Amino acid sequence: MGKRFLCLILAILIAFSAVGCSKEDLGNARLFDAGQTSDADTFEDLTDDWFCRQMEADPMSCHFTLENPDAYHITFSDQTLCTLTMEEHIKEMDEIKNLLDRLKDIDRNNLTARQRLVYDLMKDYYGLEEKLGDYYYYQNLLSPTAGIPSSLPVLLSSFSFHDTEDIECYLSLLEEMDIYFGQIYAFATEQTKLGLMENTDSLQQTIDFCASFSQVQADHLLLTSFDDRIKNAAFLDEAEKASYIFRNQSIIYDVVLPSYLSLSNQLSSIIDKTDDNGSLSVKEKGRTYYALLVRKNTGTKESPYTVFQEIAAKRQEDLFQMADLFAHNPALASMLGSYACPLKTADDMIEHLQDSIQNDFPTCENVTVTIHEIAPQLRQTSAPAYYLIAPLDSGGYHNIFFNPDSNADTTSLFTTMAHEGFPGHLYQTAMSYQYGLEPVRALLSFPAYTEGWATYVEYMSYQYAGLPDQLASVLALNESIVLSLYASADIGIHYYGWDRSSLLEFLENYGIKDQDVVDQIYQLIVEDPANYLHYYVGYMNFASLQKDYKDAKKDDFSYMEFHKKILQTGPAPFDILRDALLGTS
Repeated sequence: MGKRFLCLILAILIAFSAVGCSKEDLGNARLFDAGQTSDADTFEDLTDDWFCRQMEADPMSCHFTLENPDAYHITFSDQTLCTLTMEEHIKEMDEIKNLLDRLKDIDRNNLTARQRLVYDLMKDYYGLEEKLGDYYYYQNLLSPTAGIPSSLPVLLSSFSFHDTEDIECYLSLLEEMDIYFGQIYAFATEQTKLGLMENTDSLQQTIDFCASFSQVQADHLLLTSFDDRIKNAAFLDEAEKASYIFRNQSIIYDVVLPSYLSLSNQLSSIIDKTDDNGSLSVKEKGRTYYALLVRKNTGTKESPYTVFQEIAAKRQEDLFQMADLFAHNPALASMLGSYACPLKTADDMIEHLQDSIQNDFPTCENVTVTIHEIAPQLRQTSAPAYYLIAPLDSGGYHNIFFNPDSNADTTSLFTTMAHEGFPGHLYQTAMSYQYGLEPVRALLSFPAYTEGWATYVEYMSYQYAGLPDQLASVLALNESIVLSLYASADIGIHYYGWDRSSLLEFLENYGIKDQDVVDQIYQLIVEDPANYLHYYVGYMNFASLQKDYKDAKKDDFSYMEFHKKILQTGPAPFDILRDALLGTS
């Protein structure tokens, strides 16, 4: 939707602007004259031009998408964060409409098979973005877990320095923080006037985070992480390193930390205008907006009602399977709490998974994985782990971050490494690049594919952990059932208007009767509407696709071939993915 917040690379923000590539900038670009070029050539030029424009419009996004923008003839007129204004949003929507009009002028039948895939993806993605554009102020930029204030430190502390231009870009972005945070507050003020601000508990968590992060301390994340990167910058001499460290300190103390403190104080001034509900169903046009979010986050065109029914049916199927396993092997119940994965470290788990998946997944070539601990200042609001998407031209270097404060047991840590690493996010990204992901597709976010894939392989990973087969099946089924409850609750709260007592009534059917636990679940769901759907509905669609593909192939079915075709297609809505695998949607 408007500016597609937090959907490209963890929390990278993309702003569309009129700044773009000239014919000379693209090097081999051609004028878009249908009379002189084929539709295939015109489409190639269009996608190259569009990608270049979006990268030039936002240096932060470009940095995490490309290590070497010069190779794509990308230059920046300004090193600034994106602009959060209605005027900029209207400009973005006009550009998207213009893009869709230009796509209509191209005869899809004259494109190559791969171009038709990219054409369909762009038309689907930006067609939905155009619809979501009417709901600009419905976005939750201040989520305590996935909002801008909590996500920016992750990106800034991971901003790599390959040359002095990267360092100058980074410092320029920091110098804009006060302006940027002022725009965030203005956005929040407008949301409050429209009755669209997030609920009280969520906003208070963000206020507390901003206040805490603004504290001056020698070991502040944005100081220590910068110092470490500068000290490892072999292209700088000692005097240059000292100079950059001093400049960073000055900007952090004079601009960044005051910006966080100011935002905390400003948000405190409007918190009394929020309430403790948070459901989209009570907001004007909230259910209509949520239905569009469901479409975006499930990769399907189904209504929330239909998705709700499908989730319930899948959960019932899993419960029957689990009951059957327990009926045939009662000892499984006692095994559940006693087994632990023998591997102890995340590094060992990643290495083991790389070896274990080779019979079921295509070989991933030339990949180097580094595992980092999440910084102490971010652990309270961070997930147990995350994979930071590697640039298109990263050369095979990938990074996983895990939270040592999450207190995960070894089996949970193992499946988390499968989700984030192999054969999850890292592997899927690396294979997409290996199979030749078109640059323009780095702009398109299909969370049901990416999170659904990671969840699908996470459940598969129990069989790689050295567990007995039936125990591995029970653990995977249990995880699926629990996640399905969150997915149902998501629709229940935001579409059907469940309050806390309604959620308790629903969860009591599955043995969850503690009101405090239910309140925590409720709060998680109101903070990020439709979030749990891309995990569970994405997984559910991959499981369904596997079954249909297996039925179609019969004795010729192989996991290797099934997974290869999914990865070759790359991130996509499920109707397009299904057509690529089965020839029918």
